[in-house]
Amino acid sequence: MQCTKCGNKAIIRISYANLLLCSIHFWEWFEQRVERTVKKYRMLEGSRVVAVAVSGGKDSTTLLHVLHKLSSTHGFEVIGINIDLGIDVGTRYSSLSTEFAIKNFEALGVKYRVVKLQEEYGFTIDEAKVKVRRPVCSTCGLVKRYVMERAGKEVGADTLATGHNLNDVAQFVMSGYHSGDVSNLARLRAVSPAENGYLKKIKPLFLSYEREITTYALTKGIPFIMDSCPHNLRVGGPTGDKLRRILEETEDQIPGFMFRLVENFEDRVRPFFEDLPKFNLGKCKVCGMPTNMDREICSFCAVRSRLLEGKRGAVAK
Repeated sequence: MQCTKCGNKAIIRISYANLLLCSIHFWEWFEQRVERTVKKYRMLEGSRVVAVAVSGGKDSTTLLHVLHKLSSTHGFEVIGINIDLGIDVGTRYSSLSTEFAIKNFEALGVKYRVVKLQEEYGFTIDEAKVKVRRPVCSTCGLVKRYVMERAGKEVGADTLATGHNLNDVAQFVMSGYHSGDVSNLARLRAVSPAENGYLKKIKPLFLSYEREITTYALTKGIPFIMDSCPHNLRVGGPTGDKLRRILEETEDQIPGFMFRLVENFEDRVRPFFEDLPKFNLGKCKVCGMPTNMDREICSFCAVRSRLLEGKRGAVAK
């Protein structure tokens, strides 16, 4: 295969764009795609300090590199955030993930903050899996959202960027349609404005396919952890997995299907949700972070309290 632009050996076929690209032209094309997404949805408008949540995987490390490159021309600072979740029973998954995140922070020379869940909050996700009566991935998601928000504020960020890719967002959209969960669909946004005490949230890779991100990371030599979480569960469980496979199989038959699904949702469907009633938020009496008005303490503090009470009880015995 020859590159459409220069005739050199192509490394990837972009079927929905009718392109074959060599490594150099693919890197250029991919970076321009992300920049166009950022500009179209005004993701960085008013942003001065962008905290990038980096797990150590391909999506978040690629996001870090691309945003770092854009920072020099768009006038914002990048700061990395990593959470060591303590997923290490029988493996070194969290430890290795943090090591890969730090490799990328230091290679780019960006400031960073590593939050060790055990040291700063007194528990790990491995412990939560055993002691909290909710799916471990649900607990993990809750913890990551809370800690990223808090860490972002601590490093002085006004914007928090996460590495959700097109395949992820397409799955969320289809799951929402399948279940009729309008409230979750209403919260699914490429850009969540700073309001109710929260940082602005952006998803610069939400129109970038997982395959393209993987190819970019590998051909650029970006270090990332290839292992999956040992808990080996995706958001949405078995149904979510099946919907994802259906989407990816449909993509093979109709190139660009997922892209159009997500772009049309963001541009044409989601705006209708703007008129839905908004939640009134108060402050958690334990940590001061935003929480629903009908709750005295936030969900994170409730989970943490149960885990720490269990530990205190064990010590007392």
